[in-house]
Amino acid sequence: MENFGIRLAECRRNKNFTQEELANRLGVTPQALSKWEKGLSSPDISMVCSLCGVLAVSADFLLGTGNGKFAEDEDINGWQKSWNSLRNCLEQLKIIFGMEIMPAFVEALEGDRYIEKVSQLRQRLATEGTVLPIVRMMDQEYIKPKEFYILAFENVLYREEVEQVDETTFDYILDKLEETVRTKYAEILDADTVKCLTDNLKLQYPALITGIVPEKISYGQLLDICKVFLNRGNSLMYLPKIIEEAERALREKPDSSTTELAEAVCRAIERPDNFWIMLANIKCS
Repeated sequence: MENFGIRLAECRRNKNFTQEELANRLGVTPQALSKWEKGLSSPDISMVCSLCGVLAVSADFLLGTGNGKFAEDEDINGWQKSWNSLRNCLEQLKIIFGMEIMPAFVEALEGDRYIEKVSQLRQRLATEGTVLPIVRMMDQEYIKPKEFYILAFENVLYREEVEQVDETTFDYILDKLEETVRTKYAEILDADTVKCLTDNLKLQYPALITGIVPEKISYGQLLDICKVFLNRGNSLMYLPKIIEEAERALREKPDSSTTELAEAVCRAIERPDNFWIMLANIKCS
C-alpha cells in the first residue's frame, strides 16, 4: 500500500473529480477520502472494487502490486468514455424507483444522511466479507409511482410498491437493499469483484494467492465456486479458506471440475463443529 494516497489522488484528478464528487459516488465522507490521499488512513477492503470501478484503473495499480493502469500513448479520454459506456450497459447493482419516491432520494442526497447510511451499510457488509458495489440510483417514469426495483445486471432481485412515501422511505429502501445483497449476493458478485478481493488478500496472504489465483484457479472458476458457496447460505468471509481448499482439491485431483472443487470447498468448510453451522442447527431445532 506504499504511496497509495498519491496514486489515488492522481487517478481522481485524471477523472476530473473533486474530493467531494468522488466521496459522494463512493458513499463516504470527503474527510475520509482526504485522509486516504494524505496517507493518514486506508480504505477497507469493501471500497477497493468501488474505487477501481469509479476511477477506471486496475486494482494492481491502485494497491501498488503492479504497474497496470492504461497505456500512456492511448487516447485516454476516448478510451475511458468508450469503456464507461460499455460498462454502464449492465450495472452491477441498481435501484430504480417511481416518480413519487424521487423526493425521498433527493432529500437524502442533499443532506448527509445518504453518505452516512451507505457508509454504515458498506461497513456492516464488509465485516461479513461482502463488498457492496457502487449502487446506481435512478427514477423511472414507466413504473408505478410508488414502486421500486433492485436490479443486478438488469435482473430483478426485489420489487415492491410502498403504500406511502414519507421521511422513512429512503431508509426503508436501503434496508431492503441490505437484505437483498445478503440473500442474493451470488447474483451480484462478478469476476472483477473476485479479482479485487484476491488482489487485496495477496497483500496479507501472499503465499496463499501467489501462483494459485489466477494461475491455477481462474477468476471465473473462483467466481463459480463462490457462487455455489454463497447459494448454500455462506459468506465470503471464508474466501481465504475457499482458495486454500480449492487448491488442495486440485493437488489431490488435478483434473477436478469446477463442480467438484465447489463440493470439496463446501465439504471442508461446512463442518459440524463450525460455529455458524452449529448456531444454524440450534436455531432450526
